[in-house]
Amino acid sequence: MNGIAGCLLLVAACANIPDDDATRFLQQHCLRCHGAMQQEADRRFDTLSEIRNTEELQQWQDIVDQLNLQAMPPADEPQPAAVQRQRVIDVLTERIATAQQTLQQTGRHSVLRRLNAWEYRQSIGDLLGLDVSVWNPAERFPQDVTVDGFDTNGAALVTSGMLLGHYFQAAESAIRRATQFGPLPETQTWEQKSPFYFEGQMAKKLPKLFHTGRFRYVPTTPYTELQGRHYRGGHLGFLPLFQAGGVPVSGRYTVRVKAAAAGRFHNYAKAVDDFRSGDPLVLELAAVDRRGSVISSGSVSRMVSLARAELTSDQPQWLQWDVDLQVGYEPEIRFRNGPIASKRLVRLLATHAADRPEFAPYIDLPDKKKRANGILSAYQGPRLQIWEIRVTGPHPQTWPPVGHRALYGGLQENQLTTETVAERLDAFATAAFRRPPLAAELAPIKRLVQAKLQEGVRPLDALQLGFQAILCSPGFLYLNLGEGELSDFALASRLSYFLWSSPPDDRLLTLAAAGRLKSQLPAEVDRLLTDRRSDRFVTHFVRRWLDLDNIGTMPPAADFLAYYRDNLQTAMREEVETFFRHVLDANLPPAEFLTANYSFLNRELAEHYGVSGVTGNTLQQVTFADNRRGGLLGQGAFLTASANGVDTSPVVRGVYVLEKLLGYTPPPPPPDVPAIEPDIRGAKTIREQLVKHREVASCASCHRKIDPPGFALENFDAIGGWRETYGPGQPVDPSGMLSEDQRFASVAEFRQLLAGRQGDFQRCLAEKLMTCALGRQLEIGDRPALDAILNDQRATGGGLRDLIRRIVLSEAFQTN
Repeated sequence: MNGIAGCLLLVAACANIPDDDATRFLQQHCLRCHGAMQQEADRRFDTLSEIRNTEELQQWQDIVDQLNLQAMPPADEPQPAAVQRQRVIDVLTERIATAQQTLQQTGRHSVLRRLNAWEYRQSIGDLLGLDVSVWNPAERFPQDVTVDGFDTNGAALVTSGMLLGHYFQAAESAIRRATQFGPLPETQTWEQKSPFYFEGQMAKKLPKLFHTGRFRYVPTTPYTELQGRHYRGGHLGFLPLFQAGGVPVSGRYTVRVKAAAAGRFHNYAKAVDDFRSGDPLVLELAAVDRRGSVISSGSVSRMVSLARAELTSDQPQWLQWDVDLQVGYEPEIRFRNGPIASKRLVRLLATHAADRPEFAPYIDLPDKKKRANGILSAYQGPRLQIWEIRVTGPHPQTWPPVGHRALYGGLQENQLTTETVAERLDAFATAAFRRPPLAAELAPIKRLVQAKLQEGVRPLDALQLGFQAILCSPGFLYLNLGEGELSDFALASRLSYFLWSSPPDDRLLTLAAAGRLKSQLPAEVDRLLTDRRSDRFVTHFVRRWLDLDNIGTMPPAADFLAYYRDNLQTAMREEVETFFRHVLDANLPPAEFLTANYSFLNRELAEHYGVSGVTGNTLQQVTFADNRRGGLLGQGAFLTASANGVDTSPVVRGVYVLEKLLGYTPPPPPPDVPAIEPDIRGAKTIREQLVKHREVASCASCHRKIDPPGFALENFDAIGGWRETYGPGQPVDPSGMLSEDQRFASVAEFRQLLAGRQGDFQRCLAEKLMTCALGRQLEIGDRPALDAILNDQRATGGGLRDLIRRIVLSEAFQTN
């Protein structure tokens, strides 16, 4: 009996369908392209046998998936009747389910995995009460390897010698920052009034940052006028705290700024091409660390944006913020959307506005410095005016801080003895290990500390060495979930690292110690998702799911002026995170990600989208008046992450849509097929190139799936702006076809078709969430658990929060 005949008889026998039906179906629709003579996409079905392992199970599942998607047989091949197709799907699904039960005992185990850089950062922050939004203890760690886009895969999170060295340094720094044996810091007030520039003998004692004529601010009275965007010169240092080396202690501070907007409306045209006439002026408050930087140039080693405000009045007004400042940092005022740099501004004014009467006294001066200062002093375009800055703090807080108490309890330094040192090591290890430590784990650390004490080392120094050793030990650095059913402590860690990216809190550990966590899981899921720490889950999951880091590796070209002028990268990320948070908090159906006719915009992002009537720098829910945008498909982060920073490719965007929204990853192209690059300037359009590309037999089947979603998004440029044409005489054609009866002429029609596949999308989203939660790739043995979750979702019309709760309550989540 040949291979084909054997395969047909086997399928017929196992599926319990008549032999002639099976033979006819496979011969007519499968084996010509996937048989002995030809194997498209490296798939061969004539050699399939009974399901003996997960690899064969996956092959059969692939067949069923392609039949369900109606992706096979290809559209240009004879199609089976709908009844026949469904009958084959049903019997093969039953056969696969039976095999899954047999094979379920193998695999599906998450290996011992270390914390990734994001989790390590949050863990150090929570454990020691440190603000890791400013100080990142994992800043110098090697980049974590991702699998299927996620950095939680234990098999890929290896530990290198370089990483171990960074662990030692980070632990030492963390313990030092958390230790606060001194008295409660007194609240102080620092004040700086206009004028902020300095001349004569005083100027000689200060860095050039505070001199006149440095193209940062112009000497005027009674205020200072900032020119230029923050990263190229438009920033105002705060002298009192500059001279003090930054704030003396980390804490909460009140910053008050008296400011006004001047010259919002201008007619300098090309000379001020990066500030739209009439726009509000955006004042940004930043925390900067100048240590290790070239201070004379005004540069900083680190900067964290704290707040922004839009100014529209030329009359001074007080602005006030309560912000967290880290020791050594100082506040700085920045003109966020000002002209890109003062030197460039001078050059453009001298070129495009030389005939303006205000510049006449200066335009022909031979001294370049006097010429530049004169032009800037006469300039009447957008200027940020600052009268006064006041900083008060730190405000009273619990003292000593929570991190200090986690380390030392209520002990003073002179109370550290051999006995109290051992007690503090036990207490800190329990918190760091997220469970009671084993005696064998702590024994070598205690021997190390005792040896140091016997050598005459100060008790505080010896104890801190022990703390550092705990933070560098496997009990802290690794998630050891064991095998089989999770213990309550292991379950607490898996849950908290899934939804908080950090250790379980006291309530989770208390429930775990009492053996009651499993019975309280539904309530605990809701509690963790309501806690502000779940913002980390939203941020990190969205970042990994949608590959938002692609934007940083391929940033938009400088030609996209609005992207940088209007701080769109930040607004776009906040938009998609706020949207996800909204769906989560309201427990809306996951289909909302596809069908929503609204989003969350600030003024600048709204202008980028062509939406009028939105004011302010804070994101707000906005309903779209037209159907161009809606759901993830219309959001800037989604569209920018699927481009390359310069142009768009329907192939790249098509693959992105399939992977991120439908869970389908096309196979790589054959090695002998060249890549298609967009060429909007040539005689052939990208659409014409891809039509020709599909004439290659080995390319056609994949590109029939890939190209249509990409074409549907062609009205969006590389940063998500709307376009009707590529250029003169080159209109955008967003039409396409998913199948013979599913054609679309616009992105709005494509979105409707995609909404019809919300079941595929919900499965994709559930798979992404489970991959993130379990710390491993999903296997074929996970299919029953996933199917059960999705069946419950469909039966109850569950929302996103319900989906997450069902994942946590699943057998897959509670075993390892």
